[in-house]
Amino acid sequence: MMKRVCIYAAVFCLTLYCFFLYEDEILSGLLAAEIIYFVFSSAELLILRKKISLSFGRILPIAEKNQEVTAYVTVKNESTMPGVHFRIKIRLLNQFSGETGGCVLRGSVEKKGQTTTQFTFRASGCGNMIVEARELHLYDAFHILKIKRRTNLRQKVGILPECHILPLEITRRTREFIADAEEYSDHESGDDPSEIYQIREYREKDSVHDIHWKLSAKASELLVKEHGRPMGCVVLIWLDLEQKGERLKNRRVLPKQRQKRARTPAYVLEAAASLSLSLLEEKCVHMAAWYEKENQRIVKKRVSREEHVYELMHRLLFTESYEGAEAAESLREEAFKGESFSSTVEFDMEGRISVNGVQLHRLDGDKEPEWDKLFLTV
Repeated sequence: MMKRVCIYAAVFCLTLYCFFLYEDEILSGLLAAEIIYFVFSSAELLILRKKISLSFGRILPIAEKNQEVTAYVTVKNESTMPGVHFRIKIRLLNQFSGETGGCVLRGSVEKKGQTTTQFTFRASGCGNMIVEARELHLYDAFHILKIKRRTNLRQKVGILPECHILPLEITRRTREFIADAEEYSDHESGDDPSEIYQIREYREKDSVHDIHWKLSAKASELLVKEHGRPMGCVVLIWLDLEQKGERLKNRRVLPKQRQKRARTPAYVLEAAASLSLSLLEEKCVHMAAWYEKENQRIVKKRVSREEHVYELMHRLLFTESYEGAEAAESLREEAFKGESFSSTVEFDMEGRISVNGVQLHRLDGDKEPEWDKLFLTV
């Protein structure tokens, strides 16, 4: 584009020089044509700037990690000018990890018509992907002049993490930890006398205090009560979403370092979702929590069924990481005041995984984690 502008400017200057140097009608006509072309093309582009509109076609709202996603952009020409050439700058940004990408779309649209062009992208990390048409460039017939218009066209795509079953050791402390809850287990008895798990026949070593005397009298045999087991959250998964250290958008960071830093938070989200599913496989009710800077509050999600894991992942997809939230720690203390857990597993955006304050693993953005070796004891 710049090359053509420079050629046009050089030709115009040469024509202007020859016009003053020689008296020739051809040179006069050529100079007039060049001036008219510039004025006419500039006016045409100013009109087109208001007559060309963009819109996104349907884009999948949820996609899986490494899945190819196809997006459509429709360009509509409401003017009577035919063959309008355009260029659209597409930007991709993962708000959770900082991963960036983009592409450029080119084409033309006829008068009073519209055209749809498509592009595909693949997200290597999970999180909330923003697909944004940032700039629209319109060209004249000879691609010499152009005009730029910024657009606010954007759409969100949630990129789901892959879930893996992690090797876990559930300690006896966690197995026998009793937490208050409104929900009780339907497959295991416990020690809460306020809830009856089942009525069964009396066995040796059963306590006399557990005999259900009224039903025993009706059935003419001894029956005992098994107490309910509260399905309280015994393990806490805490996600520290604060971005520490040098900002991802710092231009001094090398591309390879930026890519590594963008992958690490995505691995953190994937590891947290995998841990949640793995705990559920072990029938361990737990809670996931994090600080949401936008609303300045602690979000707590109880996970007792498989659908809760997917609800948790969907909520996290559209959660942004943040920088410098001093209120997070005090709000965390207030949110969990009076609550206790057998174990607390913490994840931070640098890839560190700690259990009860002891760091056990660190995820590295240089390579895919070996999930079968990510052993945790809770």
